[in-house]
Amino acid sequence: MENLYKELKSFFANDMDLNDLFDSEAIIWIDWREDDEDVVNYFNDMMDEPIDIQTVNNGKPYGDDIVLQKGDKELQIPYGDEKDRDVTIKYFNDFVQPDYEVRWFVESLGNDTLGFTVLSGAEWANLEDEFGTDIVRYYFEPINLESNMFNLDMDEVSTLLELRENKR
Repeated sequence: MENLYKELKSFFANDMDLNDLFDSEAIIWIDWREDDEDVVNYFNDMMDEPIDIQTVNNGKPYGDDIVLQKGDKELQIPYGDEKDRDVTIKYFNDFVQPDYEVRWFVESLGNDTLGFTVLSGAEWANLEDEFGTDIVRYYFEPINLESNMFNLDMDEVSTLLELRENKR
């Protein structure tokens, strides 16, 4: 995980360009059709202390639900009528905080494959302290339970792209 932090720090210090960041190990690329268990495993691979995952039969057509567990803490991800990448990512992120935080690599906005990265909460705070909250969040958007990433419609994507362009 330390290497991921160093790669992002290099990017913000202008020692790495955006194209190199796209190709770096700091970014996890998730396709909109990705299996939700795989999404959780990708995030786990970036963490020093991975979360235990299990599946539980729910009798729904979309298949088993994912259960996250760490110590005494447990959460069955609350899917509605179907599994959904946004729901998986949001609830995984909420579950691992404040120890870790998943953020959306917003340069991938508008694609059907989106980028994400995981750092410790302290590492995100260090980057924001050193390089400024606005610049860090311009590239890596914090995720909360109201966030939409894969579930944005084209009008929302266009609006967000225009807002990003105006912030440059």
